[in-house]
Amino acid sequence: MNFNHGLLSALGVSARSLDAMVWAARDADARGAKLTGAGGGGCVVALDETPATETALEYTPGCEAAFRAELDRDGVRLEER
Repeated sequence: MNFNHGLLSALGVSARSLDAMVWAARDADARGAKLTGAGGGGCVVALDETPATETALEYTPGCEAAFRAELDRDGVRLEER
């Protein structure tokens, strides 16, 4: 995600506000963060196991809203018989 965001930023798709949100998420120890949508001032998505990224984004200039989404069940897993 981090590498992909760098490529999108280099292409000029990102915006300062998006870059600031991505950096804030990374500084809060998110596993990865990148812009999502059409860019140019849209949204970012970050993978984080704690609420730290949401808190960091709430204090980032340019971030209008932040929310945390969690899975309601386990993903794919191998069960032994």
